[in-house]
Amino acid sequence: MKWTEHLMKWARSPQNENKVKFIPQMPLALRNHITGKGSVHKERGCLQETSVVLACLKLNDFENNKCLKEIEAFDNCFKVHTKNTQFAKNEAHKGTLVPGVKNLKYKQVNKLLSTYPQENHRSKQ
Repeated sequence: MKWTEHLMKWARSPQNENKVKFIPQMPLALRNHITGKGSVHKERGCLQETSVVLACLKLNDFENNKCLKEIEAFDNCFKVHTKNTQFAKNEAHKGTLVPGVKNLKYKQVNKLLSTYPQENHRSKQ
């Protein structure tokens, strides 16, 4: 028999949960605030329209006259995207909660957390 068969016999076996105890270092509670540090994610708007315009320009040897419909669709998408982005930025700056929004800014999350505070956790000092 080869050594690898003996060595790999228990290689992927699951660990016993009783051997590994979870010891909490801090109390298991949410803080009543968050910082705004990691929320620099920028959404890419009108990516589909951009690729359609570039494909049309490539097919027509980069002549704008033959791709007017695609360019107009891209312009409309860009206007709507800028309007929506500006609205979301204003609402996030105010801290108002907009129903149905998937991504919340840190001020909005702080407002939501202040609505339901944790009693057993220290508040922000």
